[in-house]
Amino acid sequence: DHHQDKTTTTPSSLSFFKMALSGATDFDKLKELCTLNHKEQVIWFLNAFWHKHADEAELLWKYQHKFAELDLQNHEAGHDLDELNAHRFLEFFNETMTVRQMRDTLRATGAIGDKFKNVPITHYLIYRYSADWKYLVNASQGDNQAEIEQAQRMLEAVQAAYKESEAKAQAAAAALREAQTREAAAVAAVAEAKLREEESQAAKVELEAALAEVQKQEDAYNNKKADLERKSEEGGVVSRNK
Repeated sequence: DHHQDKTTTTPSSLSFFKMALSGATDFDKLKELCTLNHKEQVIWFLNAFWHKHADEAELLWKYQHKFAELDLQNHEAGHDLDELNAHRFLEFFNETMTVRQMRDTLRATGAIGDKFKNVPITHYLIYRYSADWKYLVNASQGDNQAEIEQAQRMLEAVQAAYKESEAKAQAAAAALREAQTREAAAVAAVAEAKLREEESQAAKVELEAALAEVQKQEDAYNNKKADLERKSEEGGVVSRNK
């Protein structure tokens, strides 16, 4: 159809992106939305709330990237996290709530039922932004194709920047390890030099003490010699005067 033709020209996941959810009820539509992969769920959310959260696109990408990283089995292809990794996600972004508190809040709005083990990123976004989940599942994805494409481009630009910064971070970590190795060698060399300096200083003190003793004895000798010479001269003068 018209929308499908349009999406095939857009980048990556949008070529198979859903235009509408087919569930009979809003509850069913939310369950269906949560079966899309992490990235598709983020794009759906961004498109629905572009007017509110366009400036949060980069942060939402970071959320999605972390979800994919913590999804140890399916990675980017996955659509939710188990409770343990959901807790890790919340801790990583310094969220004070627990998975249970998030579930209780969503359950109170009718978004989820009693039995819900795993956490899709959509649930987190609904909670995080106090989003109207019924509006979310019925948000038109086709009419705002330009916004979807823009969101996708932004996500891909952020992804490229993230990969670049990750590569730089790895290079920096390697440089740090090398610097630390060099520093350890330098510290050992400094310690060795300090020991040598202390030994040298001790030897210098000993030498100075010996020189001082020699000087003292030399001064005593010179004084005694001068004294004898003076007395000898005085004796000569006395005898001449007689």
